[in-house]
Amino acid sequence: MRKLQFTANSEQDLADTTVDTQTQVAEFLASKLEKYGFQTLSQSGDQIAVSVDQHELPLSVMCQGKDEAGRLVCEITSYPDEDQDWLDRITEQSLLNQLAQAVENTLKENESYSEFQWKTINK
Repeated sequence: MRKLQFTANSEQDLADTTVDTQTQVAEFLASKLEKYGFQTLSQSGDQIAVSVDQHELPLSVMCQGKDEAGRLVCEITSYPDEDQDWLDRITEQSLLNQLAQAVENTLKENESYSEFQWKTINK
């Protein structure tokens, strides 16, 4: 599993901002990922699902805590299906890598998001 950690610049109070920012990031991605070939599926709040070549790829957006500069620290996480056969897993991993690049490039289009860092999380 990979996480993209980034900061979201916000002028609002932290209590109001966390959920709003999570939803804003999800909505922003939903509106922009199509240009990279990903179709957005129905979303709820801070979760978004995209598909490409009939493969559904879930994403979760979570914003919590502020950094030293007062910006929210957010993470986008994708959870691949671990119970797949090896060929489907390879295909999905390739699609997740493409999606990861699309997500990062999309967020970089908006100056409200910065300081991108990829992290690999082992279960």
